[in-house]
Amino acid sequence: MKSYLKSIVLLGKDGSRRIVPLKKGVNIITGDSKTGKSALVEIIDYCLCSSHCSVPKGIITDYTSMYCIILCIDEKQYLIARQNAMDGGAIFYTEVNEHFAGVDICREFFSTLKPSPLKEVQYKIEAALGMTVTNIHGIDEISRKPSLRNMVSYLFQHQNLIASKFALFYRFTDFSKRKDVIDQFPVFAGLVDQQYYSDLIHIETLKAELRTKKLAQTRMQKRVNYVQQHLLPLVKNYYALLGMPFPTNRTSQQIVSLAKKLPAFDDSILYEDDGIVQRYHELHTLLEQKRDERRETLSRIETLKSTGNYGSEYDKTLIELQEKTEFASPKATTYVCPLCGTHNEEIELVDEQVQKASQWLSQEIYLTAKYSQSFAEDIRKLQELSDNLRSEINHILEQIRLIEKKYIKSHELVTLREKVNYAKSQIQLYIDTIDLKDDDDFESEIERIQTEIERLKRRISGYDVEKKIEKAESFLNMNMNRLARTLDFEDEYKPIDLNFSIANKTFDLYHHQKDREKIFLFEMGSGANWLSCHLALFLSLLYYFASQENSPMPMFMFFDQPSQVYFPQGLTEQSEEKESYSSDLAAVNRIYKTMFDEIERIFKKTGIMPQLIVVDHVSSEVIDEKERFENALRCEWRNGRKLI
Repeated sequence: MKSYLKSIVLLGKDGSRRIVPLKKGVNIITGDSKTGKSALVEIIDYCLCSSHCSVPKGIITDYTSMYCIILCIDEKQYLIARQNAMDGGAIFYTEVNEHFAGVDICREFFSTLKPSPLKEVQYKIEAALGMTVTNIHGIDEISRKPSLRNMVSYLFQHQNLIASKFALFYRFTDFSKRKDVIDQFPVFAGLVDQQYYSDLIHIETLKAELRTKKLAQTRMQKRVNYVQQHLLPLVKNYYALLGMPFPTNRTSQQIVSLAKKLPAFDDSILYEDDGIVQRYHELHTLLEQKRDERRETLSRIETLKSTGNYGSEYDKTLIELQEKTEFASPKATTYVCPLCGTHNEEIELVDEQVQKASQWLSQEIYLTAKYSQSFAEDIRKLQELSDNLRSEINHILEQIRLIEKKYIKSHELVTLREKVNYAKSQIQLYIDTIDLKDDDDFESEIERIQTEIERLKRRISGYDVEKKIEKAESFLNMNMNRLARTLDFEDEYKPIDLNFSIANKTFDLYHHQKDREKIFLFEMGSGANWLSCHLALFLSLLYYFASQENSPMPMFMFFDQPSQVYFPQGLTEQSEEKESYSSDLAAVNRIYKTMFDEIERIFKKTGIMPQLIVVDHVSSEVIDEKERFENALRCEWRNGRKLI
């Protein structure tokens, strides 16, 4: 994307105009203090759809009726104009032809234009810049649309920011703004498109649907268990009372269907009365079986606990022995009698055996500790099994008691019809509260959703965003350190090793000094270091965005008074200390040479000539790169000349 500002125009309330012409490459506006230089960045920001106007109130706001910029994007030109905030701040946006210039802006021109909603103009500029990502809402709770307003944090280095040790980016004091600018870096770098975020949003939607399905499946499983534990025994009792065999291996839905269509009691049929007795004995047999299983499980638990205790004691003994072997470790490799000088191999053999024993102890301690730790999980699983068996035993006991009380020893229910009717009424109470759907529907839906999530994840992985961000970080770090060697850093930080953290989403800048911890920007001393860090980073960002084929980032950047660190009042007033003045002047010259060289380098490497707008006190008289400085000079406001 090739883009730059062609001019900044202030249309006066009296119909006059003030024009600041601009070109690709380096643009310098120089002059004395209070001539309106720093107001230019606020005018650009205001025209780029800022929700409020930061243009200093006074002479400029009293003069101006309309603030205008002509923005060139590839082969097209756009006029963006904002009415004075005190007059309403209406915004105008229109495409103009390539010959349109600042002198063409007049009152009559706006008489045929209608103002547009601020957001509508913002979206049009974003579209012209090639911003294809229009929605990332839904990735997290506070994600917002990538916007032109977040781009400006990369474009402006204000007077109070360019040498700050506490902040690097414009408007990063706003937490949500900071988060958005950092999160949307892949968009501004052209690493991703709308399909990437649409897939991410779709994944989040599917995950929410999956959670709902799994929750519903869990609720369904509870209902299924309820049917198996409570309804099934009642239906079996009913069939047993009628002496009818119960169909085996029935699903929960089939059990409910059987419960709703129970065979009717027929007085004309002579029913056998031993069915319920047989079921009663079967339950007793099952009860004893479950009790045996639980006793065996409890026995295994106690065995493991005992084994664990024995293992702990054994482990303790081994550790004590190992400590003794450490005290008895050999002090020599050969032994000779101090009296006769005879070599003693027996002692060496004992030493060798002690060493082998010590090694065996270490291995044994490792193994016993490992196995002892594994017992805890085995015991937990067995305890869970024991609890489940106890629950089953209690449930079987309830069924046995019911049969005894109502069907075998009941004094209230005498006839078979009375017993059958009671059993039927019990069944009816349960089925009225049961709502079952097909379990397979949940399984197939869950499988479908999981398959779709995996498919989308594979497509997202094709963007390889993490690797691209790592490359971006490496690119910026290498370029920053190349530029840093041409700028002014204190000797204690040399050799400089600047790092900018993108991958971890902090956007921290730090110097990694050899054999020392990270030294962050706010921990560095001297305004010269802070300024050099800002310049190195933002020139590198400009280079990086220019190198990205799909980046929608505007290719201009604004530096406000970079020389102020060395000469707050300008370079015309020489310091009494000639040596200090000479050193500071040399540093300022390095700044300008670095800016000129880097813009030319970016053009050579990428084919894009970015625009650098610099407002400062300096004049060509004190700059070594005098010819390049004068070629880049657009306005010089001295000796009474100024913006207004």
